[in-house]
Amino acid sequence: MSAYKEFTGKTVEEALRLAREEFGAEFQDLDFEVLSPGSRGVLGMGAEPARIVAAPRAALGGAAPKRDAAASTPLPPQPPRDDRPPRPDSRPPRDAYPPRDARPPQPQGEVPQAAQADARPPQADARPPRPPRQDSRPPRQDSRPPRPDAGPRREAGGGLSASEVAEVTAARGSLAAERAELEAAEASPEALAAGQRILEQLMTHLGFAVKVEVESGETSRLNVVGEGDEREALGALIGRKGERLSALQHLVNLMLSKEMGTWTRVLVDVEDYRGRRERQLRDLAERAAARVVETGKMLQLEPMPALERRWIHLTLRDHAGVATQSIGEEPNRRVVLVPRVVA
Repeated sequence: MSAYKEFTGKTVEEALRLAREEFGAEFQDLDFEVLSPGSRGVLGMGAEPARIVAAPRAALGGAAPKRDAAASTPLPPQPPRDDRPPRPDSRPPRDAYPPRDARPPQPQGEVPQAAQADARPPQADARPPRPPRQDSRPPRQDSRPPRPDAGPRREAGGGLSASEVAEVTAARGSLAAERAELEAAEASPEALAAGQRILEQLMTHLGFAVKVEVESGETSRLNVVGEGDEREALGALIGRKGERLSALQHLVNLMLSKEMGTWTRVLVDVEDYRGRRERQLRDLAERAAARVVETGKMLQLEPMPALERRWIHLTLRDHAGVATQSIGEEPNRRVVLVPRVVA
């Protein structure tokens, strides 16, 4: 039987409070997931409660948390296709009509020649009525082999519901994106050195007289730096909201993986674009933590990519009064700050 229970409230904060009261546990001792943040509606109409599932970590018996377990839970096989009954036909069967040649006898008297021709006996090759069409195809089965690392299902009774299937799929995509960003932010010195060499050659082919600096730390990256007019020209490599920068990073990672012989990722930056964003978010995290400590209420930040959420977690991981956790599903996954209860 699953240790997770569903809780509802007017807000996510209220639902979390009910979960803490139910299990007698603090926030950091709970593993939870927000199913729906709720909605106030318009003028009180269409309002929806916030819904979460939560369980105490102590009751999981060493099992992986909910979002990690979702990544190892296989999707249920597609149910076999039911044979549909033959479509009812409003028309009567062909044998309900009398044969064309079986006409009533003509009255006594002279029989026209055309009528004599019609009086021939029924032809022997008259086709019998068609039987109802049946679907002879076998039921469709799922030919995919089960994953070797598939964990047990949450329900011992069998398949998952439609909402749980959607939750597992979203969790897989979210975890895959987070792993990719985390691997890039924690690249090895060998990968950074090889990536620096590849990026310098690529910049030369593109006609940029720049240098590539290696920045190591909590977030390791390769930063393309130019001087004078080159700094203005490098803005073309960033693009709208960093779209071209992400494409450049993907190209470098493809070339790097081919050289290293294994899939390797590094973060690529241009003129400290990512660095400025990291400093802005770290400052935002500090101001948000101060507000949570002052008000004593949880605070949700705006949806962010996995790398930016990582910067928030790293900034507040040692904060004495605030705990952080990512909730929601991609692309609306966000960081929530909750007051830390001091024992």
